[in-house]
Amino acid sequence: MTSGEFTLAEAVRCLGNARFTEAVVEFSDGSHLNFEHTSRQIRRARASAPDTLANTVGRALAQFRLNRRHLQLFFSDGSDAEFRPMEDLDDGTSLGQEGIW
Repeated sequence: MTSGEFTLAEAVRCLGNARFTEAVVEFSDGSHLNFEHTSRQIRRARASAPDTLANTVGRALAQFRLNRRHLQLFFSDGSDAEFRPMEDLDDGTSLGQEGIW
């Protein structure tokens, strides 16, 4: 199983803020991975805690893209996972616009 497949299998929800500068992916163990891309200088991903699914995914992450179209995660194994806005997709991989926390 690739890192992208693992992420999609374990993610239960993805929410983003209205400006698509922050997002959070929640995982089946209750952990979450926070993404922030507010400027050229500020682009980061942080897991909620060590020894969680979020931390496992975060360690495998090579880069991410967050914008109005999607949150796309790129992994060091060459795979990726994509979460799109709710109006585009309604299967649990949606990037909602109601705020992240």
